Amino acid sequence: MAGHSHWAQIKHKKAKLDAQRGKLFSKIIREITVAVRQGGPNPETNPRLRAAIEHAKRANMPAETIERAIKKGTGELGGENYEEVIYEGYGPGGVALMILATTDNRNRTTSEIRHVLSKHGGNLGSSGCVAFLFDRVGLIEVPRESISEEELYEKAIEAGAEDVQVGEEIYLIYTLPEELYQVKEKLESMGVLVEKAEITYKPNSTVPVNDPENAKKLLKLLEALEELEDVKEVIANFDMAEELIKQA
Repeated sequence: MAGHSHWAQIKHKKAKLDAQRGKLFSKIIREITVAVRQGGPNPETNPRLRAAIEHAKRANMPAETIERAIKKGTGELGGENYEEVIYEGYGPGGVALMILATTDNRNRTTSEIRHVLSKHGGNLGSSGCVAFLFDRVGLIEVPRESISEEELYEKAIEAGAEDVQVGEEIYLIYTLPEELYQVKEKLESMGVLVEKAEITYKPNSTVPVNDPENAKKLLKLLEALEELEDVKEVIANFDMAEELIKQA
């Protein structure tokens, strides 16, 4: 199982802790706001907003908080003007990083990301330095406990998915970016419980990380980047044994 799958699963477990600390709410609110600004406030005609609202509801976000985030996106309520920025860089062992951020202050975000990278043995690169190592994809997460592997494969293929990977707690279903919400809706119509759907990046090649010290440094770096409020998601192209992930 390759890098994105590893980190997707680590993030899946971490999201539960984020929800408990309220950190998840801040990132979902930003996603709703950006989705509204890009595609309008109607979830029926804005698939990205619909997915963000579903994510908010699963995180038990109050309806009034969701509504305020939508109004911020339309400009009805004042607030920060968020924009999406993608940072590229390297981690320990030459692992490539794609850092997706939502920010109202590029200078602050750039400074914070550069500081975290430097502190944990990484460095910020120029635009395009690692983008060619990743493909833009649609990603759908389905809880493993909700459906058997065989049944999920059959339904994913029927729905038009490109690939399915099996994690410890979740299935990762990959689609073409433009077909994400179409596949999601087909899966749901077949009774599949979709936990999350998003446009993201997936490594098209991976870097093996076999040294325990490098593995520990890398995972600490990824964790520190995800802790930044402006960072929405981090994708890394590492391939690491499960034993090293658990030891780190």
